[in-house]
Amino acid sequence: MGGIAEDEYSQKDEREQKTVDENPQPDLFAPVLSSDALMGPFLLTARLFTTGIFSFYIVNEVIKIHAPNGLFYLAALVQFVGIILVALGYKTRFTALLLAVCILTSLLFRPSFGLDGYQVTGQKDLAIAGVLLFMFAYGPGPLSLDTYRRRGKSTKMNESSYDDFFAPVLLNSVVMGPLLFAGRLLSTVVFFIAGSFKTLHTPVMQAYMVKHNSHVPINLIYLAILTQLVAPTLVLLGYKTRYGALALSGFCIIATVLFHSEFGNPSEVEQFLLDFATAGGFLFMFANGPGPLSLDARLGRAKRAGEASLTIKTSDVSAAGSR
Repeated sequence: MGGIAEDEYSQKDEREQKTVDENPQPDLFAPVLSSDALMGPFLLTARLFTTGIFSFYIVNEVIKIHAPNGLFYLAALVQFVGIILVALGYKTRFTALLLAVCILTSLLFRPSFGLDGYQVTGQKDLAIAGVLLFMFAYGPGPLSLDTYRRRGKSTKMNESSYDDFFAPVLLNSVVMGPLLFAGRLLSTVVFFIAGSFKTLHTPVMQAYMVKHNSHVPINLIYLAILTQLVAPTLVLLGYKTRYGALALSGFCIIATVLFHSEFGNPSEVEQFLLDFATAGGFLFMFANGPGPLSLDARLGRAKRAGEASLTIKTSDVSAAGSR
């Protein structure tokens, strides 16, 4: 038992050191990010945001499919169980990975994946799959059953510890770097496409704004274009990632409340829930940073190396002076 506990502590210490190296926390966010009392409800809200769209998919498919087969029942069961497990924060890493695979698989059965009629549901599904990879990588947060179970084993354990099954992957930067880069790429595709479309077809999108909410000033489209092109660029590069992720999360919530709140229309409900799910995923990215394959991680490692070098030089000078 002592050996197992030591291995768990070793993994926890290694994880905490990697988090410092890869995701340096700016002073602006450090008081929030270091507080379990704040981050627990924050990440619980993010998990609930992320699961809403799966509830819609289950209900929508039940209504649309008159003669469901075994594959339908299996997919519905996986999504239903996934909703509950993610909301509770139980077996969260496995569930997040499974839901990401479900979304990516569902794209294979879509008849269209373009911008026909400015339909971007497929791109939004890609974004959700991408941000679910961050939930897989970093876990559910402090307010979760996964965390309580580990704390029950030892008061020194916390949510940053890994399940034994995923530990070899999660502690391997060679694997996690490309995986989280893929997550950032998938999560930003929809914004680059939408921002580019708005830039090329500004009058069309202004007419869309007037049609769906005439109270919103149409000149705000230029702020939307700026947000949808600059913020995803920061996220994709992994530079000032927390700022970019927070901006995109806020944009998703504000835009969908303003333009997709016609709840009598199923397609509008779908877009509403898709945007909230994407927003929830970006909150995970904000909370945990971009991962090892990013400019933030590179700058963080360079900063720590510089500080270590300065400490060594200071120690040498002090030792020479004492002689």
